[in-house]
Amino acid sequence: MAWFNKVLVFFICSSCVFSQDDLESFLDPITETTNVINTFKSTRIINNHSVEMFDTKQLDFRISHRFGLLNTGAYELYGLDQAKIRIGVEYGLIKNMMIGMGRSSYQKTYDGYIKYALIQQTKGQKHIPFSCVYLSNISINSDRKGYANYPIIGRMSFSNQLLIASKINTELSIQIMPTWVHWNMVQFDSDPNDIILFGLGVRYLITKSLSINAEYLYRINESDYNKDYYHNSFSIGVDIETGGHVFQLHLSNSMPMHESGFMTRTQSDWSDGGFGGVHFGFNISREFNL
Repeated sequence: MAWFNKVLVFFICSSCVFSQDDLESFLDPITETTNVINTFKSTRIINNHSVEMFDTKQLDFRISHRFGLLNTGAYELYGLDQAKIRIGVEYGLIKNMMIGMGRSSYQKTYDGYIKYALIQQTKGQKHIPFSCVYLSNISINSDRKGYANYPIIGRMSFSNQLLIASKINTELSIQIMPTWVHWNMVQFDSDPNDIILFGLGVRYLITKSLSINAEYLYRINESDYNKDYYHNSFSIGVDIETGGHVFQLHLSNSMPMHESGFMTRTQSDWSDGGFGGVHFGFNISREFNL
């Protein structure tokens, strides 16, 4: 019986220890805090930047295409003959900061930006429900046609945004974008040099490698001329992720690919009869770790 008593005592002590561990794990709050990642699949929703950032020494090579209007017919191959292209590179400079630059064939525009993460969405003990990123961009129009009399400073435009996004659940992410755009020179005296916009972006994940994206930018203080000639930018598309590549296919009424361009100089309108005011386009990005 001595051995039985020893075994009984062992199991009783073990039960007490496990019960104490279970009780402590129940009483103690969650102590771990983790960052919420992959709010979007790319640093772009479609045209607009997302809150996604690159790690330090991470390089991204990006090619963007925007074709002509879909209603141009077979002679223009439904817009393919009127394609515009932007080639750019982006780099994770330091923690929470990335920079980028590019050149677009649309009005021969050069652009550059700096992007800094202010707040990171987290879960766990320290719960932060959203991420916030600041984006500042400069664009320079180098086209000689129609702009020959513009001095270099008059060809510059600037944009500043706060990108505020929340990954609601595994599938759904939402981003709002209060935006300010400044043009050094405008066409008419009645046109504002400074334009305020409010943007909204949405991502819905269908599978691990496929998502549907949409974005809309509303111009708050446009002039009467600009309201008639330019339109609010609206785009919808899909993201396809394959390894280190992200393919973005979309429809948009915006032809420019630099920030101040698609934000305030979108000339087409979705309401122009079916797909009359719509461009097909795509972005391709490839990431490298240096």
